Amino acid sequence: MNKYININKKLGMNIMKVLFCNIAWMREYTGNEDGNDKPIHGGEYVDRTDDAHEKYNFSPMHFNGEDEAYCLGFYETKSHNGKDINQMHIEKIAGCELCKNEECVEDVLVIYCAKHSIYNFTTVVGWYNHADVYRHYQNVEFDNGYVQSYNAIAKAKDCVLLPVSERSRKIKWQVPRKSNGCKFGFGRANVWYASEANEELKDYMKKLLYQIENYDGENCIK
Repeated sequence: MNKYININKKLGMNIMKVLFCNIAWMREYTGNEDGNDKPIHGGEYVDRTDDAHEKYNFSPMHFNGEDEAYCLGFYETKSHNGKDINQMHIEKIAGCELCKNEECVEDVLVIYCAKHSIYNFTTVVGWYNHADVYRHYQNVEFDNGYVQSYNAIAKAKDCVLLPVSERSRKIKWQVPRKSNGCKFGFGRANVWYASEANEELKDYMKKLLYQIENYDGENCIK
């Protein structure tokens, strides 16, 4: 069975759990300590501070007592209408409709996307497979005292960060935006549930998930 298809026992049917998240563009997402990987295209906060909360999204870390390394993913959840700040509506993820009172859903394919640093399109930068996605931000303190907020977490071995050269392949990794006249894709929010009833969307998702499942190129997670 396709590893991105999960049995939702509550609904008794095959459900694809997938979430697209829009984040700032970086090459490595390892914190930019040397100042050479400044985040861009991340909205007003990033423009004002030259910083981004998602700067560690693909930087594996260990929790105390854990042998397994994890990636902690951040994406901004503030809605464009100013409501529901810091809350992710996890019940809108396909297969999670009955999770309105849950704090977390499991086994989600989280696809991180960003506007390309050079070319004028939004591209997949990487993904977490088998991720836990939280309704509210979680926090963890790094050894250097930095407190990281995150709303998705996955084992580092289940995460992929595409090299910049791969992300530049528009025909392969482009993610649609409704502002560009597409019938589906990101709207004004930083999350997209790929839930539109659209035959073109079905074809797009089939192609994209096949590419993710069969990707055997370089993984830039260090």
